[in-house]
Amino acid sequence: MRRMMIVDDEPVILDGLAEFFLKADIADLEIIKVHSADSAIGWLNTLRIDIVLSDICMPGMDGMELIREIVDRWPRCKVILLTGHDEFDYAHQAIRNPCVVDYLLKTEGMDKIRSSVAVALERISSEEEYNYREQWFRDKLPRTLPQLQQQLLHDILRRTEKIDYRSLQDEFDTIQLPFQASDPILAIIIRIEAWGNYETPSDRTLIRYAVANISEELLGDKAEIKAVDLDPVTIACFVQPKSGQLPTLSGQETWLKTHRFVHGMMESIQQACNTCLQLSTSVIVSTHTVDWHELNYTLNRLRLAGYDSLGLGMEKLLKVDTMEPEPIQNLMQTRLASTGLLLEYLKQRLLEGNSDWSTSFRKWVDLAGEDGPEDPLIKWRMLSGISNTLLELVQELGLMEQALSAQDLSQILHFNINTPWTAVTAFFHSFFEWIVANRSATFRQDESSIQSMIHQYIKLHLSDDLSLTRIAQEVSLNPSYLSRWYKRATGKSLSDYIAEKKLELSKELLLGTALKMHEISARLGFSDQHYFFRFFKKTTGCTPQEFREQRKIRI
Repeated sequence: MRRMMIVDDEPVILDGLAEFFLKADIADLEIIKVHSADSAIGWLNTLRIDIVLSDICMPGMDGMELIREIVDRWPRCKVILLTGHDEFDYAHQAIRNPCVVDYLLKTEGMDKIRSSVAVALERISSEEEYNYREQWFRDKLPRTLPQLQQQLLHDILRRTEKIDYRSLQDEFDTIQLPFQASDPILAIIIRIEAWGNYETPSDRTLIRYAVANISEELLGDKAEIKAVDLDPVTIACFVQPKSGQLPTLSGQETWLKTHRFVHGMMESIQQACNTCLQLSTSVIVSTHTVDWHELNYTLNRLRLAGYDSLGLGMEKLLKVDTMEPEPIQNLMQTRLASTGLLLEYLKQRLLEGNSDWSTSFRKWVDLAGEDGPEDPLIKWRMLSGISNTLLELVQELGLMEQALSAQDLSQILHFNINTPWTAVTAFFHSFFEWIVANRSATFRQDESSIQSMIHQYIKLHLSDDLSLTRIAQEVSLNPSYLSRWYKRATGKSLSDYIAEKKLELSKELLLGTALKMHEISARLGFSDQHYFFRFFKKTTGCTPQEFREQRKIRI
């Protein structure tokens, strides 16, 4: 949405310009009327203004002073200056300012003014396109790529469904990740065993970055690799064969060479960390590649293998066969990590009102087993995890008071490792269903309250500023969003509702009072009664005076 502020101390010209542009119905352009330079400064102090259409000669501040104030606050704002006199020197001085789009005589007519506004809007759009597309891709994207790549890889680790390779490849290509989505991936874990002299969080962040760089540098000669932080002591590396290398080899042969290279470089990575950073690390590599949706499971197995092997805290070099069946204890640990991920999805989907929450819950139940985990500690941790998720949801959605009165929330306190697992799952499933139902009711109630606030504000301020921006401030919403939401919720635009209320009040004042036309006009927020006449006749088919007299005759 764009905002154009019209500034003129002559009410007739101000209202005429505002009415002209409102009738022009330029998409997503909000009009703000301002009668003085001081009022303009007030708006500039509180809102981003995209275009200023201003009289050049006003009491207290001339056009050039106003331009300086505008540029000081909103340097990308475009200014169109209007004057009643042909002042060449003044015009020349104004046009030299890069924010000034045009300098017009008021006698040049509305079409010329509209044309200048169109030029200003086009210039804003073209500048944004350059700044946010071309410039961003050329100058800023290279600096942000590492962060975007890490975010995507972290997101992939949270995905539990089978991945659409075509969509994933599009994501890779967009942020220049050199991977092939349809090919498997080889996972590596680098774990920091001892920090040495690196004591502060900032030092350790830099060291993790350095470890990632070392691994990418050493493995990047023969493989495509990206390293990301998994936690404060663990870096994960994702590896595929270098694209286009050794084209005469089959896929299997290419992967065999990549495996040999990676496994052979494990010690080099460890030594480089020790030599360059004085850092003690362990390197743990899978002996098998996996599909992208299996990455999280594989990384959990590598991490557990590092902790379960002898020599905790020592510099290990481990190759883990992730295809072998897991020991029962490790399997439960891996399942526990997966259940935590599913609870994150469950919470997010319930917060969003997404009906797919039940899929995450069902997977959580399946991972636990029909009777729950056999290990009592694992069972207790899963029970604690889902209980915390439930309490966080109730709190964040503002349903705590309702939950305490409508649901037996205290039942959570009585659950223990001896509680039948079917009773546990039935309780939480029922409670999540209750959250979904009451979340919708709460949101409907909130929407109704916002509508009431808007209607009440309009009713009390029909003679004041009823711009979209001002109303949006009253309910703390984005103006563009408010406009779309109100139309969707009520079936009519906010401006139509305001017009209806102004018409209702005008009829009441015409029939129930002896107020003069200019007084009624002022109470309805029209700075000139001629605009009130036009508004009334357009909506009723007669003038205000005719309406008053017709009703008197009938009475």
